[in-house]
Amino acid sequence: MPMIDYALKYIAAGFPVIPLCWPISGQCACGRGHVERAIGKVPLTEHGLKDATLTQQGVKEYWGRWPKANIGVVIPPGYFVLDLDVEHNGFESIGRLQQTENFELTPTLMITTGSGGQHYWYKTSQTIRNTARLVGYGGLDIRGQGGYVVAPPSIHRNGLSYQIPPVWDGPITEAPAKLVELCLRPAAIPASISQQGNTLYLEGQRNDRLSRDAGAMRRRGLSEEAIYAALQVVNQEQCQPPLAESEVRNISKSISRYAPQPQQEGRPRFRGAI
Repeated sequence: MPMIDYALKYIAAGFPVIPLCWPISGQCACGRGHVERAIGKVPLTEHGLKDATLTQQGVKEYWGRWPKANIGVVIPPGYFVLDLDVEHNGFESIGRLQQTENFELTPTLMITTGSGGQHYWYKTSQTIRNTARLVGYGGLDIRGQGGYVVAPPSIHRNGLSYQIPPVWDGPITEAPAKLVELCLRPAAIPASISQQGNTLYLEGQRNDRLSRDAGAMRRRGLSEEAIYAALQVVNQEQCQPPLAESEVRNISKSISRYAPQPQQEGRPRFRGAI
């Protein structure tokens, strides 16, 4: 079934969608120079999540232009997603979470990601913001208001698709009260931390860190649009709270004024954070 048909199903269920770049043979096929973890996960539209649509006409326009685009579902009010990242010990953390906090995750819609991780969809009456990390548990991120997730049957950069397990046929359920409490808990953490190899940028260092990342990408010859797209991912995944899109755009524009330079040997490569 074509991607457009899945996108139409999502909006019919009340979930806004946005077209994302897509991979082919481990590379980004959209021609915008996305690299590594950004491949297959960056919005293709000019204004990112602001361009999400809930109309059939919007879906037809987007996937008419990009028929193979992956599907991003923007988290609507009343929902949030617990994102388990297998690359940062998410399975270990989710077990420790339930044992330490003395509760169990209730059965709900669970998506298997292309990397082997999981997305647990939950309902809640609380407003859960999009944050980079569930405090204290590496590999467990929260996708809430202002965030999005890659949705089935999108293709991961490794060639595997996001899937809804065939054993599940129930609805999205109410989140455990303890999980909601943890999502709302203030981040009592220092100005910068690194958990399970994934750095979190907080207020006071976000702009500087994104500028450094942008500079590294520019030296490698990436265009302004490619830098902006990659910074959007880092901003959503590693900045708490995320910077305004206009600030990310200004960083990309400012850094792109400099001429690309050959990358110095030993300089670390840019990495995204999804």
